[in-house]
Amino acid sequence: MATESGDSGVPLDSLPYIDKEYDDPATRERVLALIQDEMGRLAAPPAPKNPTIFKNSALLRKEYERVRAGQAPPPFDAERYKLEAPSDAAAASVDAWKQAADNAASQLEHQGMRLENLELLQNFGANAWKLSNYQKECLLRSIEAATQRHRDAGAHVNKARKYEQTEAGVKLHDLESRWSDGVRQCLEVQMASSQLRLEIEELERQLAARGPGA
Repeated sequence: MATESGDSGVPLDSLPYIDKEYDDPATRERVLALIQDEMGRLAAPPAPKNPTIFKNSALLRKEYERVRAGQAPPPFDAERYKLEAPSDAAAASVDAWKQAADNAASQLEHQGMRLENLELLQNFGANAWKLSNYQKECLLRSIEAATQRHRDAGAHVNKARKYEQTEAGVKLHDLESRWSDGVRQCLEVQMASSQLRLEIEELERQLAARGPGA
């Protein structure tokens, strides 16, 4: 099962079911040292200077910039929830009384909406909660089934890799044995040729020592 391709276009793959060099502690430490050295020379990717997130919401983008700058959130404004009459200095102002009346009306409307929401929650909250739980359980079962499918697929891939690598291991060992035999035979031929050459040279020296009429 190929995982990457080299510059030559030949598929490459590690052979963990065949290559046992990594089981050696010294080899493992050397590999880990090379990985750490490579990671130490890798530069972290630069963060985007102008992020485009929340581009459709000015409110969220402003809040994001605040958090990104490390600024504290603004204090909660509770003044608009107070029902207060105009102060003595503004008691004679029609606009002040109109503003106070508008604030009281908005507060009354807000409390009315809260009562309606509580009534809706009392009448339909339990069923809505059960329906929400049912939907979440269905989603959980779907995720668990998908997870199991991926696990089964991964196990199938590992089994296929093990089978292919085991078959390839037999061929590799056979080829390695044949290569070793070929190298041994070549060395034997070279040694025999060298020995024969020495014998020929010795015979030539003996003939030359006897002379032409010998």
